[in-house]
Amino acid sequence: MKPVFMYIILLCADVVLAVGIARKVQLTNTMKGIIGLFGEKGSARSESNRGYRPEAYNTMGMVDRFELLFIEKSNIRHYIPFVNIYTLALLIVILFIVVYRRVFTLLEFFPSAAVISIIVSMAPLFALDLLSGRNSEAVRKTLSEYVSVLIRWCSLNEDIMYAFEKSLTSNISEPLKTFVRDMVIQVNRGMDYSEALDILQMKVDNPQFRDFIINIKLSMKNRGDIIKLLTNLENQFYKIDEEYNRRSISTYKDRMLLYFTMFGVLAAAYFFISFTPQINDFYLHSLNGKLLLTVFSGMYAFGFYLTAGIMKFRN
Repeated sequence: MKPVFMYIILLCADVVLAVGIARKVQLTNTMKGIIGLFGEKGSARSESNRGYRPEAYNTMGMVDRFELLFIEKSNIRHYIPFVNIYTLALLIVILFIVVYRRVFTLLEFFPSAAVISIIVSMAPLFALDLLSGRNSEAVRKTLSEYVSVLIRWCSLNEDIMYAFEKSLTSNISEPLKTFVRDMVIQVNRGMDYSEALDILQMKVDNPQFRDFIINIKLSMKNRGDIIKLLTNLENQFYKIDEEYNRRSISTYKDRMLLYFTMFGVLAAAYFFISFTPQINDFYLHSLNGKLLLTVFSGMYAFGFYLTAGIMKFRN
């Protein structure tokens, strides 16, 4: 019993340490938001520094939020039109059943087999998250060009919604074309332009695009000079693009590398347990080994959860 008791103490200590680190990161970001609120001039910039969350997100139900986070942001329907949150849930359940049968046959211990199977069955969510990250980066790279398109249409009619609609006839790349088309359809069907723009911003989930949407909303609300605003934003985004290219910054590549590393840990563990007799005997044929494997699986799952949360922090 003593080794088992020590494993429990180690697990509790790791959980307390991980939660403490996560809370510290959240507190740091909160303090930065408060400092930015009092230190920045202009309501659009202060909202951005506080970690802007559109009002439309707070009015959504749980199913709508999952639909937005995993289906809409990834633009998966552009490739597989019939996908929705229910088919995604069905795929996860089927994966869990298939993986659990294989893992339980290997480990012969329910707790560790269940934890590992849950992690593997969430692979579609991680894949959609990677696709969302790629879409966000693709929009960032083409944002300055898209603003130039809006400027040309606004020079004919100083109505930004008119410019959004007419921009669809221009050569806009995916996924921005799909996102803007959905927004235009929502406005034409009676949705408030502010809510439609909020949903558009949440689909892209990019700091530069967020600033773009906030400034557009403020300009529409206060009837500002839309052409002058877009010109200033165009110059700003071109400078940001130059800095990204100079520093070779890519959050999408970092996220992809991290996910592959995390899943590589599972592959390495499977290899060592399956092909090393001593490790196989300890972890699969002794009670202490099975309990320790369960503890490690729980720590791995918790670390995966924290890692996915930290990657979503902004500024």
